[in-house]
Amino acid sequence: MGSEGRELGTRIGRISVDGQTERRGNMNKTLWVVLGVVGLIVVMALFVGGSYVGARNTMVQKNEDVDQAYAQVDVVQQRRLDLIPNLVASVKGYVGEESTVLTNIANARAGVLAAAGNRPGSIQANTQLSAAIVPLFRLQEAYPNLKGNDQFMRLEDELAGTENRIAVERQRYNKTLEDYNVYVKQFPNSIWAGMAGYHYRDEYFKGNPSNSVAPTADFSK
Repeated sequence: MGSEGRELGTRIGRISVDGQTERRGNMNKTLWVVLGVVGLIVVMALFVGGSYVGARNTMVQKNEDVDQAYAQVDVVQQRRLDLIPNLVASVKGYVGEESTVLTNIANARAGVLAAAGNRPGSIQANTQLSAAIVPLFRLQEAYPNLKGNDQFMRLEDELAGTENRIAVERQRYNKTLEDYNVYVKQFPNSIWAGMAGYHYRDEYFKGNPSNSVAPTADFSK
């Protein structure tokens, strides 16, 4: 009995040790699993956070590029506003103050001034002014004597050059705005854009439908 008891005790001791070893192994496995999950969460959080910060910084830059491009458009449009009063004054003696052309230009210019500070409204008003100015370049056809008016010819050349510059700057602005809009609509940028307060901006310069029709002007008044 003595030897059998000692053998039984040894077996029980071994079983106890094996059980403890197994429990420690299971605990270690569980710990590694937990650490793996935590590590994965940290990596994902860093990735998501990095993606958000990177996208937000890009949106800040692209938004600033849009504002700068519009500022360039505004500079040349302001130059046009400054030219129009003198140009109109130089032709009044030839076509009369009641000319439809001059009235339309005056009204369109007033609309631009009224829309100052409101970009969508200003874009629309300046587009209308561009359409109103078109007949002004055709005045010489109805009034050949204008060719002898040095002031009119000089101002007309300046206005024509300014109109070309406006067209170039508007095209550049539209392209910059398109680049911004495409970026904020792409996934996952669209998610980050909503969180950061950046949204699609429908502030394009669009062609005036009336430009597809040959302009007509009533010079008889």
